[in-house]
Amino acid sequence: MELVIIALLGVSALLFILSFFTKDRYKVVEKQQENISIQFMQEIYQLKKKVKVLEEEYMLEDGSSSPNNSLKENMKVISRDDVLAMYEEGYSIEEIASMSEYNAEDIKDLLEN
Repeated sequence: MELVIIALLGVSALLFILSFFTKDRYKVVEKQQENISIQFMQEIYQLKKKVKVLEEEYMLEDGSSSPNNSLKENMKVISRDDVLAMYEEGYSIEEIASMSEYNAEDIKDLLEN
């Protein structure tokens, strides 16, 4: 009986020591996840830069196409998120309406939803 206990203690000590030399699989997975997230962030940044350049090119082309455009055609179409951002920045509903194609009632409806 004593021999079995001593053998089990020896095996447990050996396994304990071996556990320090094995690779931690979670660290490898965590490192891979970190690399993937950094790669996605870089790709998103590059895409945002490209979109910004394309928007600037579009605005230049749009502005030079015909100077006799009506006021309604020169107004920007803005999204609900843009309206919310402008409202949070301190713009009044009337100011937002004058900068967009929406009227004040539409802006109020967007802000309520």
